Amino acid sequence: MCVPIGFFNGKTGVRAGFGIAYNLLDNIGWCCRTIHPDFSQYTLTNPPFPLQINPATGFPPGLNVVRGAGAGGIQTDPRTPTVINYRFEIEREVSPAMSLRIAYIGSRGYHYILRADSNTAVPAICSAAQGNCPAGLPDGTKYYPTPVRRRNPALGNIAKAYTSAVSRYNGFSLDVNRRFRGGWAFRTNYTYAKSMDNGSQLQSGQAANSPGAVLDTYDRGRDYGLSAFDVRNRFSFNSSYELPFGPGKALLSGATGAADKLVSGWQMNLIVGLQGGFPFTPQLGFNRSRDGNTSAPDRPDMAPGRTLRGIYRGSPDRWFDPTVFTLPPAGTYGNAGRNILSSPGLATFDLSLFKTTPLSERWKLQFRAEFFNLFNRANFSFPSLIVLTTTGAPASAAGLISATSTDSRQIQFGLKLSW
Repeated sequence: MCVPIGFFNGKTGVRAGFGIAYNLLDNIGWCCRTIHPDFSQYTLTNPPFPLQINPATGFPPGLNVVRGAGAGGIQTDPRTPTVINYRFEIEREVSPAMSLRIAYIGSRGYHYILRADSNTAVPAICSAAQGNCPAGLPDGTKYYPTPVRRRNPALGNIAKAYTSAVSRYNGFSLDVNRRFRGGWAFRTNYTYAKSMDNGSQLQSGQAANSPGAVLDTYDRGRDYGLSAFDVRNRFSFNSSYELPFGPGKALLSGATGAADKLVSGWQMNLIVGLQGGFPFTPQLGFNRSRDGNTSAPDRPDMAPGRTLRGIYRGSPDRWFDPTVFTLPPAGTYGNAGRNILSSPGLATFDLSLFKTTPLSERWKLQFRAEFFNLFNRANFSFPSLIVLTTTGAPASAAGLISATSTDSRQIQFGLKLSW
């Protein structure tokens, strides 16, 4: 590497870091419950007291027992979640009050928790030689035949936790920081990054843009794709500026008395945030694969000859074109990937105006006028993720956005007394 003369003159700093962190699996009841890892839930109506059950023989005859889907605990040999972090940055003084920093941030994680149905149906492999291929399936395709038979027919869906999630993050950051000087300070940052994994969410309540369970329990790497929280581009800017009015300022420096109280002490603040949209997964909403997974992670096929190019319509009434998808053959998984589509981006502009007036040597009064979402921009949320009906026709609400992710313009005024 060639370093120009004068580069290392006390104005440049180079930093690097590396670390490994582990997450203890000592409190997993919130996701997995303390039940037998292979048992589902049972409902007993009016059982006798005391109730005696022998695990070797099961429930005694005569009980009204209903098996149901439920949390299935965690795999019997869980691994320790681990993440490797690494960072490299160069910071350079641009002026006595301003610095420029360029940084690369990366991480790699493995043995994280994801959820999968551990009691799916038993699949078959299409074999042309054996003549068991349903119409339209190529040789070697995994499919679920009818009648559907679970691995344990006595139990229903079992949402088990597995420590087989992996993640990878790479990001480039550019940061300019001007410290408060001459009545003005600002900081701006741009980040270009990509985050990928196969399990960003343990349930749909954590991430509404992806199913809470993986598509194929026995091929969990198939869900490797963009993280549910991936944001490719992010720009932020914040600034504070003291208006140049009053004693010691460029304008009206000779003001005294009431005039000084009126014109001095004004400060304007601005916060801007711009970012790309979060990814989301096109879903069917029904069990086309016939694997029995009630978490409904089934995805569609890409329609023959269609790609994601030009899929976005840009309208909240139809954010994307659902005709690029089609139903996969019954009993099979769709070939559309996880988190392959992107929701609308986000833009926020917040402005505030402060007026600080000294009342005495000790007491100060501050007037605050704050404008959130200054331009009243509608930041749209995720569209409806269900793309097709059971007949293969586009769902009526496919691509429809019915909510916003931020509030409308909010204006508030306040007085703050400090001493």
